[in-house]
Formats: sequence, C-alpha cells, structure tokens
Amino acid sequence: MTGAFGLPLAESHARHDDTRSSSYIRGPRWTHLPTLTIGLLGVQILWSVEMSYAPPYLLSLGLTKPNMAIVFLAGPLSGFLIQPLIGVLADNSTSRWGRRRPYMLGGCVLSVASMLLLGYTREFAAIFTGPGNYMNDVVTVWLAILSIYLIDFSINAVQAVDRALLVDTLPSPMQASGNAWAASMLGVGSVVGFFVGNLDLPSFLPFPGSSELQVLSVIVSVLILAGHFTTAALVKEKVVIRSAEQQRPNIQAEIRQIFSSISTLPRVIRQICMIQFFAWLGWFPVLFYTTMYISDLYARSAKLAGGTPAEIVAEGTRLGSRALFFSSTLALLTNLLLPLFTSTSRARRTTGHMRTQSTDSFISNSLGAVIPESAKMPLTTLWAFSHLLFAACMLGTFFVTSVDGAILLVALTGIPWAVAQWAPFSLLGEAILTSAPASASTCAGDEEDSLLDPHVPRDAPEDTLNPTTSSSPTQLVEQLDRLDMNAPLLADEKSEDSAAGRSLSAQAGVILGIHNVFIVIPQFLVTILCAVVFAVFDSDPRALVDPNVEPPSALGRALDERPNSVVYIFRLGALWALVAFTICRQLGRELR
Repeated sequence: MTGAFGLPLAESHARHDDTRSSSYIRGPRWTHLPTLTIGLLGVQILWSVEMSYAPPYLLSLGLTKPNMAIVFLAGPLSGFLIQPLIGVLADNSTSRWGRRRPYMLGGCVLSVASMLLLGYTREFAAIFTGPGNYMNDVVTVWLAILSIYLIDFSINAVQAVDRALLVDTLPSPMQASGNAWAASMLGVGSVVGFFVGNLDLPSFLPFPGSSELQVLSVIVSVLILAGHFTTAALVKEKVVIRSAEQQRPNIQAEIRQIFSSISTLPRVIRQICMIQFFAWLGWFPVLFYTTMYISDLYARSAKLAGGTPAEIVAEGTRLGSRALFFSSTLALLTNLLLPLFTSTSRARRTTGHMRTQSTDSFISNSLGAVIPESAKMPLTTLWAFSHLLFAACMLGTFFVTSVDGAILLVALTGIPWAVAQWAPFSLLGEAILTSAPASASTCAGDEEDSLLDPHVPRDAPEDTLNPTTSSSPTQLVEQLDRLDMNAPLLADEKSEDSAAGRSLSAQAGVILGIHNVFIVIPQFLVTILCAVVFAVFDSDPRALVDPNVEPPSALGRALDERPNSVVYIFRLGALWALVAFTICRQLGRELR
C-alpha cells in the first residue's frame, strides 16, 4: 500500500509466448470475479492492522521514535524493489502451476509466518532466550523489526501477483469489472481491518492470546490463506512455453528506461508527477503515525483520570484504529459518489462519448446523467481542493487537543485520500492516451498502426482507448493496464525512425514506472525527516516493557511529559499539501 500502487509490470510479456492451455475460473459465472479478487480482501486487512498496530507495538517494546521511523523504510523499499522484481520473475516463469500462483502462495505463506511472528515476538524470543530477562527484551525488538520487513516485502509480492493474475485471466471486456471488484475488496478490507482493530478482541476471542495484536495476527493469517487458497484452487492459469530465442526482460533494463525517460516527459505528466511528489510527503506520515498521534493525546487525558500505562496504551491504540476506520469508511463512500460530480473532460468532448460495457460505468453514467452539469467540476479542481482539505486537517492539529477532535480530523482525511487514489491515475491516463495520434486513439481497427497495444484485440470495445475523468477510478487504471507495458524494454531493437514515431501510449509502462518513483522517493525522504524530528522532540527512549507485566512508573510519566512529536510531522505535511495545491491549480488552468 505504501510502497507502490501495483504497477502491472509483468502482465503482458508472455502473451507473445506459446501456451499449453487456456485460463479459466471454476464455478458459476457470478462467482468468477469474487473468486479472482477475494485475496485482496485479506491483503488490505493486513495492511490496516500493520498501519494501526505496528507503530505503537514497536514503541511498547522500547524502540525510540527515530528508530521506529527508520524501520518503516520497509514500506517504500518493498514497493520500489519487490513489485518490479516479482513481476519480472513471475513473467518468466514456465511452471506447470502457472506464472502467478506459485509466487502468490509462496508470498502468502511468508506473510502469514511474518504476521504471526509480529504478534508473538516475545514468545518466539523466549524459545531462544527464556522468558523475563534482558536478552529476551533485546531479541524481541529485533524479531519485531524483522517481522515488519518480512511482512512488507512478502505482501507487496502477493499484491503485485494478485493484480497480474486478474489481468492475465480476464478478457478485455471484463477488465473494468474485474478492477472494480478489486477496488471494492480493497475498500471493504480497509474498513473491516480498522473496524476490527478498534474492538476489544481479547474479551471476545481470548484463546489466540491476551493482546489485541495476537488475536488480529491469527485472524489476518486465516483470512489471507483462505482467500488465496480459494483463488489458487478455482483459477486455472495458462502454462507458458518460452521459445529459446525469446528475449527475457530484465529489471535492470526497466529501471534504466524509467530514469532515462524522466527528462523527456510532456509538461502535463511532469506536473502530475510533481504534485504526487509533494502530496506523498504529506500522506506517508498520516498513514503510519495516526495511531501514535491519537494514542499520545489519549494518554495525556487518561493519565489524569487514572489507569495503568498498559491499559492506556491499549485503549489509545484502539482509538487510533477507530479514527482510521472512520477515515476509510468516508473514503469508500467518497470513491462511490465523487465521480458523479466530476465534469466531462476535454479529451472526452474531443473524442466523443464512447459506449462502455462494465456494470460500474453503467451505474455511474446513469446516476451522473441526473446531476446537472452546473453542479460538477473539473477533476483538476477537485484534486486541487482535496490537497487544500488535507492541509486544513493537518493545520487543525494546532487547535485540536482532545481525542474526539483528533478523530474528527483523521476521519476528514478520508475525502482527500479517496481523491488521491483516483484523480492522478485518471489525469495520467488521459495525458498518455490523448497525446497519441488520432489514428492511435480512435481507429482500433487500423492494422497499420504500430502504436496500438498488440495485446488488445482488434475487435476490443472502443472504451479501451477512451479515458474520461468522469469514469470510475478502476476503469482508468484498467485502461492503462491494457496498454503495451513492455514496449519500452525492447526499444533498443527498433530503428531510430520507429522510436521517434512511438506515441506515449506505447510507453505507458515506463510512464507508470516514473509515476511510481515520484510516489516512493518522498516516502524515503519523509522517513528520514521523521527520524530527525522524533530525535529532536522525543529524545527520551521508552523503557523496554513486557506487555504481561506492569510497566514502570517512568513510562507512565513519559506518556504525558514528552511532546506529541507527531504533530510537527503532520504540520509539515500541510506545507507540502499547499505546494501540491498550487501546482495542481496551475495544471487545471493549463488543461482548460
């Protein structure tokens, strides 16, 4: 979730290879899309649990905030390295079990083992050191850090393969509906994960363990395994046979192509990337440190009312998860409703109103027709004001000192978060597709046009090349998925004239890779910034604490004496969001 947005880096290479079988999904037709996407439900629940519980858990083990910030480099590292790497490895696989399922199941097993290690770190450490001693405390901390890295690396691999399996299995007309189901699973998983996380689970399910994280780790493990084993059992993949002369794509070539193409991007795409750069400087801390922020606020008020430090930390973590639950619920509702209030794009007015065949687009078009055009606004304007709303929420930390007020601020971030998941991909898709020659975007039957994606059938529906800002987010991502993601990797084989004539649609994979770089790099930078800020404002280390033993009074004093250093990171996020707002407004004026 935090490292990348699931670039479809490897879904297409082997479509040029021979296959020994065809892909299909077992069961009634109405179960096909849920079967194919059910694994993403568990993936998102795991992300939700990690975001809400991992930071306070690491602090409770005695890790300082600066060191904890460094630990969460795992997110951007995994997104930057693992997704492209697994994409290339899976793409080159000739396993008789298929290209995706072996990596999917292997990643699931590793993610489950890592999640259980996070939930039961002290118990695992006791196997080597014995319980209740200093070495047990030290080994527990290191095992917890290891589990965070293993979780991020393994679940990023699983998510990348889940996305690629969807693209591999479904025909072009069903891709939009498949992505709609995937988005729904992710949205519901986020809501469910944060909702379950704000309950007092040990009182309902005491047998997995005495702590909230232990119970959650068991629940998440069961859901991930059940969902992905269901998909693996019911989805039959093609078995790829690669010819000896077939060139194998490699990750080094992809990375070189990405960085060499940054300087040649059109102005609109460069602006979108810069907006994302500053926006993610603000978003990354909110995703991981919200629970810490609310937990610290709660600790100050609860300390005055009494209560043990262990109880205060546990309840503060649940309140942080509750705030994220409200935010994810509002984001899900926003994603459903906001496209209806987005005006028709300039590209759509130019190319004409194409017919779509997906269920979600039918509903969107039907309801959108009821809303007058005067009540709608351009997507760039909507995106710009979402940055403004996010900045307002972050600046609100100057005035909010109560837990309820903080929960309200976090809940309101659900609106700009929903826009952030949709608007940049919509605008990027439009910029890529409308920049191609007219024949490339409107004449799907022109066999002389080498700029069209060879993987899209010639009789594919017209909407495959018609991005609109009023379409659903999943439609636009799906349209990009069906472009030629791998053409740039073979650029050296083409003549100079052919390369000069290549449209942006033929470079969609590289452009999406560049866009991903502008999302991941800010996460590295802000992680370093967080470590510095935490070192300045939160210099007192927390004592090593056994969760099953009453914490020392020093921890109780620290809960209300140390500054709530997270607010400084949030307020800096408001500054970055205002920069993103300024660039976005400029982009909107240029696109009018």
